[in-house]
Amino acid sequence: MKTAAMILGAAMAVGGCARTTEAPRPAEALSYRAPTEVVLDVAANGDALVGRELPAEPESDADRVLSPSWLTRAGRRPWRGGDVLEARWIPGTTAVLTITTAHTLTRRESPDAPAVELDREVFGPLSLDARGTAVAYTRGDPPMLSLVRLDLRTGVATAMAPGLVPAWCPALSPDGSEVVVVASPEGHPALFRVRAGEAPRPWMLPPGSPLPMGPNAPVVFGDALVFENESGVHSLGLDGSPRRSIPGVRHPVLSADGRSVLAHRDGALLRWTAGDLESVR
Repeated sequence: MKTAAMILGAAMAVGGCARTTEAPRPAEALSYRAPTEVVLDVAANGDALVGRELPAEPESDADRVLSPSWLTRAGRRPWRGGDVLEARWIPGTTAVLTITTAHTLTRRESPDAPAVELDREVFGPLSLDARGTAVAYTRGDPPMLSLVRLDLRTGVATAMAPGLVPAWCPALSPDGSEVVVVASPEGHPALFRVRAGEAPRPWMLPPGSPLPMGPNAPVVFGDALVFENESGVHSLGLDGSPRRSIPGVRHPVLSADGRSVLAHRDGALLRWTAGDLESVR
Protein backbone atom coordinates (compact mmCIF):
# COMPACT_ATOMS: atom_id res chain seq x y z
CA MET A 1 0.00 0.00 0.00
CA LYS A 2 1.56 3.25 -1.13
CA THR A 3 2.22 6.02 1.35
CA ALA A 4 -0.67 8.44 1.49
CA ALA A 5 -2.04 10.96 3.95
CA MET A 6 -5.57 10.21 5.15
CA ILE A 7 -7.87 13.13 5.93
CA LEU A 8 -9.51 12.44 9.26
CA GLY A 9 -11.81 15.41 9.46
CA ALA A 10 -12.03 19.13 9.90
CA ALA A 11 -12.31 21.26 13.03
CA MET A 12 -13.87 24.72 13.03
CA ALA A 13 -11.94 27.30 14.97
CA VAL A 14 -12.37 31.00 15.66
CA GLY A 15 -10.80 32.95 12.85
CA GLY A 16 -10.65 30.09 10.34
CA CYS A 17 -10.82 26.39 9.50
CA ALA A 18 -8.09 23.89 10.44
CA ARG A 19 -7.63 20.35 9.12
CA THR A 20 -5.96 17.56 11.07
CA THR A 21 -4.26 14.82 9.04
CA GLU A 22 -2.90 11.47 10.08
CA ALA A 23 0.87 11.01 9.77
CA PRO A 24 1.83 9.12 6.60
CA ARG A 25 1.87 5.37 7.10
CA PRO A 26 5.06 3.49 6.21
CA ALA A 27 4.62 1.34 3.11
CA GLU A 28 4.70 -2.42 3.39
CA ALA A 29 7.99 -3.76 2.03
CA LEU A 30 6.18 -6.11 -0.33
CA SER A 31 4.44 -3.15 -1.96
CA TYR A 32 7.73 -2.59 -3.83
CA ARG A 33 7.69 -6.11 -5.31
CA ALA A 34 7.43 -6.26 -9.10
CA PRO A 35 4.92 -8.73 -10.57
CA THR A 36 7.83 -10.65 -12.10
CA GLU A 37 9.43 -11.23 -8.67
CA VAL A 38 8.69 -14.13 -6.33
CA VAL A 39 8.79 -13.74 -2.56
CA LEU A 40 11.58 -15.85 -1.09
CA ASP A 41 11.15 -14.95 2.57
CA VAL A 42 9.72 -12.28 4.88
CA ALA A 43 11.43 -11.29 8.14
CA ALA A 44 9.65 -10.55 11.41
CA ASN A 45 10.28 -6.82 10.87
CA GLY A 46 8.55 -6.97 7.48
CA ASP A 47 11.68 -6.84 5.32
CA ALA A 48 11.39 -9.15 2.33
CA LEU A 49 13.73 -11.07 0.07
CA VAL A 50 12.41 -11.39 -3.46
CA GLY A 51 13.90 -12.69 -6.68
CA ARG A 52 13.33 -12.37 -10.40
CA GLU A 53 13.61 -15.73 -12.10
CA LEU A 54 16.12 -15.65 -14.93
CA PRO A 55 15.22 -17.37 -18.20
CA ALA A 56 16.07 -21.07 -18.50
CA GLU A 57 15.93 -23.51 -21.38
CA PRO A 58 12.38 -24.88 -21.81
CA GLU A 59 11.84 -28.41 -20.41
CA SER A 60 15.35 -28.42 -18.94
CA ASP A 61 16.46 -29.58 -15.49
CA ALA A 62 18.52 -26.43 -15.00
CA ASP A 63 18.51 -24.75 -11.60
CA ARG A 64 16.10 -21.91 -10.91
CA VAL A 65 18.42 -18.90 -10.91
CA LEU A 66 17.25 -15.71 -9.23
CA SER A 67 18.29 -12.08 -9.40
CA PRO A 68 17.60 -11.13 -5.75
CA SER A 69 16.44 -7.91 -4.14
CA TRP A 70 16.07 -6.73 -0.54
CA LEU A 71 12.87 -4.83 0.15
CA THR A 72 12.19 -2.65 3.21
CA ARG A 73 9.43 -0.22 4.15
CA ALA A 74 11.66 2.52 2.74
CA GLY A 75 12.08 0.80 -0.62
CA ARG A 76 14.76 -1.33 -2.27
CA ARG A 77 18.14 -1.69 -0.57
CA PRO A 78 21.44 -2.74 -2.16
CA TRP A 79 22.08 -6.48 -2.48
CA ARG A 80 25.72 -7.45 -2.24
CA GLY A 81 26.70 -10.33 -4.51
CA GLY A 82 25.33 -11.81 -7.68
CA ASP A 83 22.57 -14.18 -8.66
CA VAL A 84 21.52 -16.95 -6.28
CA LEU A 85 19.56 -20.18 -6.23
CA GLU A 86 17.89 -19.32 -2.93
CA ALA A 87 17.92 -16.73 -0.14
CA ARG A 88 16.36 -16.98 3.33
CA TRP A 89 16.37 -14.86 6.48
CA ILE A 90 17.72 -16.44 9.66
CA PRO A 91 14.88 -15.91 12.17
CA GLY A 92 15.64 -13.50 14.99
CA THR A 93 18.55 -11.88 13.14
CA THR A 94 19.30 -9.64 10.17
CA ALA A 95 21.39 -12.41 8.62
CA VAL A 96 20.67 -14.13 5.32
CA LEU A 97 21.47 -17.62 4.05
CA THR A 98 22.00 -18.02 0.33
CA ILE A 99 22.80 -20.83 -2.06
CA THR A 100 25.05 -19.48 -4.78
CA THR A 101 24.91 -20.57 -8.40
CA ALA A 102 27.98 -22.70 -7.57
CA HIS A 103 25.90 -24.55 -4.93
CA THR A 104 27.76 -23.01 -2.00
CA LEU A 105 25.83 -22.26 1.18
CA THR A 106 26.79 -18.83 2.51
CA ARG A 107 25.81 -16.59 5.40
CA ARG A 108 25.66 -12.78 5.33
CA GLU A 109 25.02 -10.80 8.51
CA SER A 110 22.83 -8.56 6.35
CA PRO A 111 22.00 -8.65 2.63
CA ASP A 112 24.68 -6.02 1.94
CA ALA A 113 27.40 -7.71 4.03
CA PRO A 114 30.22 -9.98 2.82
CA ALA A 115 29.46 -13.70 2.49
CA VAL A 116 30.94 -16.45 4.68
CA GLU A 117 30.98 -19.99 3.29
CA LEU A 118 29.22 -22.66 5.36
CA ASP A 119 29.01 -25.72 3.09
CA ARG A 120 29.43 -26.93 -0.50
CA GLU A 121 27.49 -29.08 -2.98
CA VAL A 122 24.30 -27.72 -1.40
CA PHE A 123 20.86 -27.99 -3.00
CA GLY A 124 17.68 -26.29 -1.87
CA PRO A 125 15.18 -25.71 -0.71
CA LEU A 126 16.44 -24.39 2.62
CA SER A 127 14.24 -24.93 5.69
CA LEU A 128 14.98 -23.19 9.00
CA ASP A 129 13.60 -23.68 12.49
CA ALA A 130 11.62 -20.88 14.14
CA ARG A 131 14.52 -19.87 16.43
CA GLY A 132 17.11 -19.58 13.69
CA THR A 133 19.38 -22.23 15.22
CA ALA A 134 19.39 -24.81 12.41
CA VAL A 135 18.81 -25.24 8.68
CA ALA A 136 17.99 -28.38 6.69
CA TYR A 137 18.86 -28.96 3.03
CA THR A 138 20.21 -31.64 0.72
CA ARG A 139 23.78 -32.16 -0.40
CA GLY A 140 25.72 -34.26 -2.86
CA ASP A 141 25.85 -35.12 -6.55
CA PRO A 142 22.38 -35.09 -8.17
CA PRO A 143 20.26 -37.06 -8.19
CA MET A 144 21.83 -38.86 -5.23
CA LEU A 145 21.24 -36.11 -2.70
CA SER A 146 21.19 -36.78 1.04
CA LEU A 147 19.59 -34.90 3.93
CA VAL A 148 21.78 -32.54 6.00
CA ARG A 149 21.07 -30.48 9.12
CA LEU A 150 23.46 -27.62 9.88
CA ASP A 151 23.69 -26.08 13.36
CA LEU A 152 23.86 -22.32 12.76
CA ARG A 153 25.38 -21.71 16.20
CA THR A 154 28.38 -24.03 15.71
CA GLY A 155 28.55 -24.28 11.92
CA VAL A 156 28.58 -28.08 12.11
CA ALA A 157 26.75 -29.88 9.28
CA THR A 158 25.48 -33.37 10.07
CA ALA A 159 24.24 -35.93 7.55
CA MET A 160 20.90 -37.39 8.66
CA ALA A 161 19.67 -40.83 7.59
CA PRO A 162 22.48 -41.46 5.06
CA GLY A 163 20.55 -44.38 3.54
CA LEU A 164 17.61 -42.15 2.67
CA VAL A 165 18.79 -41.31 -0.86
CA PRO A 166 17.76 -39.57 -3.05
CA ALA A 167 16.08 -37.00 -0.81
CA TRP A 168 14.49 -33.62 -1.56
CA CYS A 169 12.23 -30.87 -0.19
CA PRO A 170 13.06 -31.04 3.54
CA ALA A 171 10.88 -29.27 6.11
CA LEU A 172 12.42 -28.60 9.52
CA SER A 173 10.01 -28.55 12.45
CA PRO A 174 9.63 -25.20 14.26
CA ASP A 175 11.64 -26.50 17.25
CA GLY A 176 14.32 -27.98 14.98
CA SER A 177 14.00 -31.51 16.37
CA GLU A 178 12.53 -33.25 13.31
CA VAL A 179 12.77 -33.07 9.53
CA VAL A 180 10.04 -34.19 7.15
CA VAL A 181 11.57 -35.03 3.78
CA VAL A 182 10.61 -36.68 0.51
CA ALA A 183 12.88 -39.59 -0.42
CA SER A 184 12.90 -42.50 -2.82
CA PRO A 185 15.38 -45.10 -1.46
CA GLU A 186 13.44 -47.95 -3.12
CA GLY A 187 12.33 -46.11 -6.25
CA HIS A 188 8.96 -44.92 -4.90
CA PRO A 189 8.79 -41.35 -3.53
CA ALA A 190 7.35 -41.08 -0.02
CA LEU A 191 7.45 -38.79 2.99
CA PHE A 192 9.72 -39.67 5.90
CA ARG A 193 10.09 -38.22 9.39
CA VAL A 194 13.70 -38.02 10.54
CA ARG A 195 15.17 -37.31 13.98
CA ALA A 196 18.83 -37.28 14.93
CA GLY A 197 20.00 -40.67 16.22
CA GLU A 198 16.80 -42.46 15.15
CA ALA A 199 15.88 -44.53 12.12
CA PRO A 200 13.72 -42.60 9.63
CA ARG A 201 10.01 -43.36 9.89
CA PRO A 202 7.75 -43.50 6.82
CA TRP A 203 4.81 -41.10 7.07
CA MET A 204 1.89 -43.18 5.90
CA LEU A 205 -0.49 -41.17 3.72
CA PRO A 206 -3.63 -42.09 1.76
CA PRO A 207 -2.89 -43.46 -1.73
CA GLY A 208 -2.49 -40.74 -4.33
CA SER A 209 -1.64 -38.02 -1.80
CA PRO A 210 0.40 -35.19 -3.33
CA LEU A 211 4.04 -34.89 -2.30
CA PRO A 212 6.32 -31.83 -2.16
CA MET A 213 8.24 -31.09 -5.35
CA GLY A 214 9.29 -27.53 -5.96
CA PRO A 215 11.85 -24.82 -5.36
CA ASN A 216 10.24 -23.60 -2.12
CA ALA A 217 10.53 -25.57 1.11
CA PRO A 218 7.35 -26.95 2.69
CA VAL A 219 6.23 -24.85 5.68
CA VAL A 220 4.61 -25.91 8.93
CA PHE A 221 1.54 -23.68 9.25
CA GLY A 222 -0.51 -24.33 12.36
CA ASP A 223 -1.34 -28.02 12.36
CA ALA A 224 -0.64 -28.51 8.65
CA LEU A 225 2.23 -28.89 6.22
CA VAL A 226 1.83 -26.55 3.23
CA PHE A 227 3.85 -27.28 0.10
CA GLU A 228 3.94 -27.01 -3.67
CA ASN A 229 4.36 -29.40 -6.56
CA GLU A 230 3.84 -29.18 -10.31
CA SER A 231 0.04 -29.02 -9.94
CA GLY A 232 -0.26 -26.31 -7.28
CA VAL A 233 -0.16 -25.75 -3.53
CA HIS A 234 -1.39 -28.38 -1.07
CA SER A 235 -2.20 -28.53 2.63
CA LEU A 236 -1.61 -31.76 4.57
CA GLY A 237 -2.69 -32.14 8.19
CA LEU A 238 0.09 -33.15 10.55
CA ASP A 239 -2.08 -36.16 11.35
CA GLY A 240 -1.68 -37.27 7.71
CA SER A 241 -5.13 -36.19 6.54
CA PRO A 242 -5.26 -34.36 3.18
CA ARG A 243 -6.89 -30.96 3.31
CA ARG A 244 -7.02 -28.51 0.45
CA SER A 245 -5.30 -28.47 -2.94
CA ILE A 246 -5.22 -25.21 -4.91
CA PRO A 247 -4.19 -25.62 -8.56
CA GLY A 248 -2.14 -23.13 -10.52
CA VAL A 249 -0.49 -21.56 -7.47
CA ARG A 250 3.24 -21.61 -6.65
CA HIS A 251 5.92 -20.66 -4.14
CA PRO A 252 4.24 -20.71 -0.68
CA VAL A 253 6.05 -18.81 2.11
CA LEU A 254 5.04 -17.76 5.62
CA SER A 255 4.08 -14.14 6.24
CA ALA A 256 6.11 -11.95 8.58
CA ASP A 257 3.85 -12.66 11.57
CA GLY A 258 3.38 -16.36 10.74
CA ARG A 259 -0.40 -15.94 10.64
CA SER A 260 -0.82 -16.41 6.91
CA VAL A 261 0.77 -18.06 3.90
CA LEU A 262 1.74 -16.06 0.84
CA ALA A 263 1.65 -17.68 -2.60
CA HIS A 264 1.90 -16.62 -6.23
CA ARG A 265 -0.44 -16.88 -9.20
CA ASP A 266 0.33 -15.20 -12.53
CA GLY A 267 2.30 -12.40 -10.90
CA ALA A 268 -0.30 -11.74 -8.18
CA LEU A 269 0.51 -12.29 -4.52
CA LEU A 270 -2.15 -14.24 -2.60
CA ARG A 271 -2.56 -14.41 1.17
CA TRP A 272 -4.26 -17.30 2.97
CA THR A 273 -5.21 -17.87 6.59
CA ALA A 274 -5.36 -21.30 8.22
CA GLY A 275 -9.09 -21.42 7.54
CA ASP A 276 -8.51 -20.96 3.80
CA LEU A 277 -6.45 -24.17 3.75
CA GLU A 278 -8.64 -26.39 5.91
CA SER A 279 -11.31 -27.62 3.47
CA VAL A 280 -10.77 -31.02 1.90
CA ARG A 281 -11.20 -30.65 -1.89
